[in-house]
Amino acid sequence: MEEREFVAGSREAWERLAHTVAIARKQGVSRLDVPTLKTMHEDYRRAAADLAYAQTHFPRSETVLYLNRLVAQAHGELYGGAPNRVGSLWRFLSRDYPQLVRSRWRPIAVSAALLFGAMLLGFLLVYVDYPLARVFLPQQFQEGVGDAAERGARTSLPEAPLASAAITVNNIEVAFLAFAGGMSFGALTVYALIMNGLLVGALSGVFTKGGLSLLFWSLIVPHGSLELPAIVLAGAAGLLLASALLFPGDLRRGAALRAVSGDAGRLVLGVIPLLIVAGFIEGFLTPRGFDPTLKLVFAALVGVLFVLWVTLAGRSHVPAEQAAE
Repeated sequence: MEEREFVAGSREAWERLAHTVAIARKQGVSRLDVPTLKTMHEDYRRAAADLAYAQTHFPRSETVLYLNRLVAQAHGELYGGAPNRVGSLWRFLSRDYPQLVRSRWRPIAVSAALLFGAMLLGFLLVYVDYPLARVFLPQQFQEGVGDAAERGARTSLPEAPLASAAITVNNIEVAFLAFAGGMSFGALTVYALIMNGLLVGALSGVFTKGGLSLLFWSLIVPHGSLELPAIVLAGAAGLLLASALLFPGDLRRGAALRAVSGDAGRLVLGVIPLLIVAGFIEGFLTPRGFDPTLKLVFAALVGVLFVLWVTLAGRSHVPAEQAAE
């Protein structure tokens, strides 16, 4: 049997189960009437059997991803007990989220390439064609920072904490725009990543030309070591939504979107603690008069801890979807 025929034969039961799961999540499974609960259980058993079949005959397909998520969600509603919120949060951060990041490395890699590639381009534009780079600078930096850098003047540059605060606010806005932009088939996501990268790159370029590169990076990188990965992860969530809209495969667009929406939402959920910690660093460490080199060492330590977290945490545990198979 071809995948298209397989999906067509079972789609009605899957969508009925997804609809019932959504109702159970809102109202609680205990409030479902007996016929609905019985149908939900039958649809769950059928979806579990279909998942086993799809894993054998259509491995690594969008159908398997969709059924994995659907079966896990239905299992949780049918058989899960009252959640321990503190324990659930700890499992999410210490195990589930790093596993999710590793499983969705492709959109994360694309998002990182867009952001950091644009940063490099913005930096180079300052040296090659500064009038063009001015397009990416906010008004408060065009007058003073940019003009002084163009003249090679150092004393006219405003204090770098102004840049730090402006970039922090901008990064938070960009992170959530990058996620929501996935519903525009990825256009706004790509725009947000590129424009933010150009902004940070151009600012780093003008401060470097003004002779304040060490001070600038010491005020940006300590919290940026978490803020920039947060933007990358939010962008990856947006690209995940966009991929379902652009390439639904044999599923309807709505079903393909539901198949990835759980992972996309969890990617953004994990961004929130990163932004909270980054905000704490920006508020309590960035303004301090520590040696800039020490701040850069701290930033490197934070970056290493982040990389170790997403690459190593949860490797000894089986993902929840596989446990439900």
